Amino acid sequence: MPTTRTVPLATLFGIRIGVNPSWFFALLLMIVLVGGRFDVVLPDASQTTAYALAVAAALLFFVSLIAHELGHALAARRFGIQTQGIELWLLGGVARLSRDSRTPREEFVVAGAGPLVTLLLFGIGAGIGLLIGSPSELADAVWVPDSDVRISAPMAIVGWLTFINGALFVFNIIPAFPLDGGRLARAVAWKITGNRQRATVAAGFLGRGFAVLLAAFGVYELMEGDSVGGLWYLILAWFIASAAKAAVMTSAISEQLHEVTATDIMDPQPPWLPDSVTVLDAEHETLRPFDAPWAAVLDADGYYRGIVTAQRVREELGAGRPGVLVGELIEDGEPPLVPPDAALEDLLQSEPLRRLGALPVIDDQRIMVGLVTFAQVREALAQALPGAEVRA
Repeated sequence: MPTTRTVPLATLFGIRIGVNPSWFFALLLMIVLVGGRFDVVLPDASQTTAYALAVAAALLFFVSLIAHELGHALAARRFGIQTQGIELWLLGGVARLSRDSRTPREEFVVAGAGPLVTLLLFGIGAGIGLLIGSPSELADAVWVPDSDVRISAPMAIVGWLTFINGALFVFNIIPAFPLDGGRLARAVAWKITGNRQRATVAAGFLGRGFAVLLAAFGVYELMEGDSVGGLWYLILAWFIASAAKAAVMTSAISEQLHEVTATDIMDPQPPWLPDSVTVLDAEHETLRPFDAPWAAVLDADGYYRGIVTAQRVREELGAGRPGVLVGELIEDGEPPLVPPDAALEDLLQSEPLRRLGALPVIDDQRIMVGLVTFAQVREALAQALPGAEVRA
């Protein structure tokens, strides 16, 4: 599996793109393979020219991979799922999403977006090929027949990118978890059964079965004398089998974390401040007695307005303004809050909760029903997953 230690490349749509050190080996291998291909389809070109074109083609292929992963990331963003980064590594690319899908529709849309982008790139490549050459020339550039062919350098690159995006699309839609096709299969099974974990186990079983077939083909290639291809298929089979097993385990953990909500762990009687109280009363009656760095502020009808920090209150007191109302000191911006049905999984990833140490639990009527602290989240995690550790 790829690691989080990456070399940054760029930032697109606010998403950091980086490469794992293993990617450089993949790039070198790709250049060698594509250079050999161009030696065949460009017999009049020098070896230097062929490998210079191979470098360009290999880089364009990895751009295609980035586009594929951006498809996943941008589709996930529609459902409020953030992307922690896109990483290229030895076996391709991966978009690191902040959480798993919560509904079959989310899963289907996010999983299908990547292959859809790849299919679009395949169509664009085929269209460009037909514009700059004949259908037979495009076919020769894509399939590279054994017979002697003569095509132009632009057609060679277009043919290669058309071929590789087509192959990438076909491979990714194989219904074997954790490939995109496996995730699409999981979404369908999830919709039918109504049980995400059961659907994940079924998709993981398909993934491990496909890995066995891929490993068998790798052994066959080794026996036929293709050591590079055989070893590559064996590595790919190991990765798919390992990733399928890990995905099933991760889904089970996510399911456990999703069963615990803010309502289950919150303090149902937290301290709060009316917006009409003075900073002097707020300090002496609430903030100092509870040693609170901030407090929720409610209006006269009991509706949540936001928070006021102890620092702001003490600044007013220090400036000799004890009569200022806390309603005038509410923090700007969207008031930080947690809905009662927020899952433990979401609370673990909440930046405001980590920063403030606690958040008010507010229902859909904007009534404060409790307070959840990061310490409570850590304790709930330890109970749900013994041995787990959360770093603040």
